[in-house]
Amino acid sequence: MGLFSRLLEKLDESNKRNLSLSRKGGSLESKQTGSSGGMSTTELLIRLELVMGQGSGLPLMDYANEMAKLSHPLQLFIFSQTSELSDLSYGHANEFLIVASTALVQMEQKQYERWLLRIKQALVAGDDDIATEQIKNYLDYTSERDTNTAYLSDLTYTLEKLVYSIHKSELPIVEAELSSGNKLMSYTDNEALYLPISIAHFKNYEDNHRLYKVLTFQLLGQIHCQSAQALGTLNEGFRYHGDDYLKVFSTIETLRIDQYIKREFPGLWRDTVLLHQNAETDYPENIFDGADAKSVEATLHLTASLLESGYKLPFLVYQSSFQLDLMAHVQKLTMERKAPLILNPTTDVYEEMLDTSGDPKTADRGYLRSLKDSQGDSVLKSPPPGWIPDSSGAVEDEQHTTKHHEKGVYYYEEWDTSLKKYRKDWCRLKEAVDEDVVETMDLENNEALRHAEHRIRKTFDQLVNDQKFIRGQSDGDEIDIDAWVSARSGKSKDTDDYENVYIRNNTNNRDVAIMFAVDLSGSTAGWKNTMIKQSTWLLCKTLARMGDQYAVYGFSGSGRSNCRVYPVKTFGENYTKSVKSRIFSMKPHQYTRMGVAIRHLSMLLGKTTAKTRILFVLTDGRPDDVDSYRGQYGVDDTRLALNEAKALSLKPFVLTFDKEGADYLPYMLGSNRYQLITDISQLPIQISTIYKQLTT
Repeated sequence: MGLFSRLLEKLDESNKRNLSLSRKGGSLESKQTGSSGGMSTTELLIRLELVMGQGSGLPLMDYANEMAKLSHPLQLFIFSQTSELSDLSYGHANEFLIVASTALVQMEQKQYERWLLRIKQALVAGDDDIATEQIKNYLDYTSERDTNTAYLSDLTYTLEKLVYSIHKSELPIVEAELSSGNKLMSYTDNEALYLPISIAHFKNYEDNHRLYKVLTFQLLGQIHCQSAQALGTLNEGFRYHGDDYLKVFSTIETLRIDQYIKREFPGLWRDTVLLHQNAETDYPENIFDGADAKSVEATLHLTASLLESGYKLPFLVYQSSFQLDLMAHVQKLTMERKAPLILNPTTDVYEEMLDTSGDPKTADRGYLRSLKDSQGDSVLKSPPPGWIPDSSGAVEDEQHTTKHHEKGVYYYEEWDTSLKKYRKDWCRLKEAVDEDVVETMDLENNEALRHAEHRIRKTFDQLVNDQKFIRGQSDGDEIDIDAWVSARSGKSKDTDDYENVYIRNNTNNRDVAIMFAVDLSGSTAGWKNTMIKQSTWLLCKTLARMGDQYAVYGFSGSGRSNCRVYPVKTFGENYTKSVKSRIFSMKPHQYTRMGVAIRHLSMLLGKTTAKTRILFVLTDGRPDDVDSYRGQYGVDDTRLALNEAKALSLKPFVLTFDKEGADYLPYMLGSNRYQLITDISQLPIQISTIYKQLTT
């Protein structure tokens, strides 16, 4: 019997049981949708039977009734945690289900995560009694008033934005694996920064928050100061001296990066000094004793010297570790990803670069050479011995790459209004290009569009001219006739009016960048889609004459794992036939998960250096998607996404066809940041008028 048939059988059995319960005065909630927009009790019961077993004899209906009060994301979260716990211990998974819904409502997210972590740690260690005690005593976590601990989940977004402003490329921040003992674990593989899930080292939140920043910059410093160049020698040192070598190297390299931070980021260096003072660390300031510490070779030389002398170094609270296997693995992936474009190296070439067995100096030289080649400083014209062309590298890379390294894929958090917390990496978004390229429409002879284009050009030309010339100046390039006539007609000829009769050219050019985010959900089909394409075409055509930076992206999706944005024109492109073709390829897709699209397009707009940066959203309705992303959940997440855009010094504005927009847009955006349009035929004129208002 197929899975679908079995599910139908279960549904029929569940309905019979529910009917029996209702006749006995039981709950009728099982026939209804979840009260918070989630799954119904019937669907929850079926899923629970699939996870825990139909004939388990457990009170699954009670569990389902409790879970029905939660939002869809929280229901899915409980299922995922139950599944993980059942793999460790079936009995403890049942104990967890008894209290899971109640605990989730009463705890904050960080308390809930800590509770689950301790349960799993106890089960992995074989301490079943401790795990049971942790589950039963969940109320102990609700009474915790831990205001001093800093949590990575609260700071990830801010830290990633800070890193991007310095690194100029995406560098995700990821939770580090748990360490043995109480030492903080932080490390990098040069493609992500790994930080501890929480920090409670100091007795106040400010210092713990400060420690997160310093740890982040230390890891960023490892990348900028090229600590990974020492990988070959580190492998060799670890082979002979064990962990002692890595500990000494880690401390000295931290001190070397301190010098970089002191030189490049004096504000952060002050934070570092405060940490030393509060931790009462004996900081070895003169460790390099005037030696040039700009290269990692200085750290390697000093490490060897101190190991031989037996000199003891203090452990610095922000000192990171070096995960050699992880660093080597990512280096290999990086080389595999780049090598197939020219040649694919065989294993022996990789071993030379990564130093799995050879001389450390040879390994370091091999790695440095690979870096130089990958940056385009030299190109091999013919294959050396042992090198063969191969196309399997990209496939192998895809198999090993984590989700943070998927090409063209981005992960964004989402606000869960029922939990009042962000759900980290909740939405998977991909930039996709519509494959169906259509013939561009012949619009040049459309009289209505020609009239609209004339009005738009008139509006934009006036906008440019108003900013190009400054009237009533004491000196300039031309006479301001209006000012001269006004001065002549004045009663007193002794006034200074005659001094301000010139027009001066404004050398300060417009500095504007605008991102047009176009809703391509299924509800924009038909005449709406036609008007959207025509309006986009007119705008691109006329904006190309102004010199403003602008980009156009469509957005849609279906579920949190299938979010899409469609590049129509990027900031780096000129208006060409290809852009025009992509405009008329825009078509309706699926749903409107607006928050993740706004976060992604805000990120792209935030990369521009324009003084005025506008996020212009064109939509026909409120946020909506196939799962629980509807109603207050979708509105609240979109509101937070727009607030995040404002925090990036962007100016969001929404133009909507939705007649009910006044019910939710003031809450989402505030006053004067949206406009309703009742006559869609006036869309091109409306957009140009609003554009003028926003950019002056």
